Amino acid sequence: MKIASNPFTPKSGMEPRVFLGREKGLATFCAQLERAGNNYYNHYIVLGDWGIGKTTLLKEYKKIAQTQGILTSFVSIREYTERELIVPAVQLITHIPRGLPIKFEKIKNFVQYLGGLGITLPVIGGGIQLTSKPKYKGDPQVLLLDALLRLWNELKKEMETAVVLLDDVHNYKIVPEFLTLLKNVLSDEEIVKRTGYLFVLSSTYKGWSKFMQKHHPIGRYFIPIVRLKNLSKEEVIEIVDKTLDSTGVVFERDVKKTIFKYTEGHPFQLQVLCDYLYESQVEGVVRIDSFGSSLDKTLEDLGEIIFTPLYNRASEKEKQILKVMANNYNTKSVDKLMSIAVNKGTDIDKGAFNVLLSRLVEKGIITKTGRGSYILPNRLLAEYIRRI
Repeated sequence: MKIASNPFTPKSGMEPRVFLGREKGLATFCAQLERAGNNYYNHYIVLGDWGIGKTTLLKEYKKIAQTQGILTSFVSIREYTERELIVPAVQLITHIPRGLPIKFEKIKNFVQYLGGLGITLPVIGGGIQLTSKPKYKGDPQVLLLDALLRLWNELKKEMETAVVLLDDVHNYKIVPEFLTLLKNVLSDEEIVKRTGYLFVLSSTYKGWSKFMQKHHPIGRYFIPIVRLKNLSKEEVIEIVDKTLDSTGVVFERDVKKTIFKYTEGHPFQLQVLCDYLYESQVEGVVRIDSFGSSLDKTLEDLGEIIFTPLYNRASEKEKQILKVMANNYNTKSVDKLMSIAVNKGTDIDKGAFNVLLSRLVEKGIITKTGRGSYILPNRLLAEYIRRI
């Protein structure tokens, strides 16, 4: 049988060939679509760490909605460097129509409205060109409210609901006030009664953590929260098998078990490792003998884009602790880690040890799992640190 092209997707933003393991997230979206059909629009958020599949899930939402005839706009939020609220407001009111699968002639009055603000949406190519300084100098909240109302007046001719997917809203970190602005607009009486928008957001846990404090108005507004976790061993094996279907390549059973051991079901890491494993096939079979070289290449890739910048945030003493944690990956207890560190000859006393652990948590390098309990977030990071 002829060997097919590599079916794995190791690049960020590429959709995996097989979508599995997100039943709760899909059920939440379908439930909110059903409520939207009864004129109740419940905006909510998807949370998860890097590479866990937030973008993939939102794109699956888009497929589901548009299969039902509901137009959907997927908007990827870029990282902002300016604190002016007018900038994300203008970006949002231009990116929403650009993301909709419709011709601009359908919303020509809205296009003309934007033109009056110094913003053009050229029909050819479907892109957006912004003037360096939009003419609008008023309140960004009023601008966003007015723009969404005007856009809806055009869209309602086509549908009763419009889904807006805002991916990576943690990139609003320099302008977190914009999320308050967005909440205020979406809860405005005119938007609630006169439009059919359903907004679904995604963010990292760290980026959303300030809003998860008790009684925070943003955290209370965007609910329910869909929390994405790693895939199970069974799901990993099923994804690998289904991805390999009809390729002419099979992975040995021990290979699939070892994939789960090292990736722990992390979707992005899974795709990177499997990509290299696929390339190591001999006569259509990937054997455990080739796992080591594929793991080396995976660590090299992830080290360059993720692990090295993360590790370099740590001070020299913090790196000593990371080494101890990496070499004792399943040990979580502070007391046990401290005992191992002492035996290894580190010169860190218990008081300093606790302080350094707290700093590592603040820097996003390790995770606190409970009182007196810490762990590196994943095995591949531990393997990378262990080899340095």
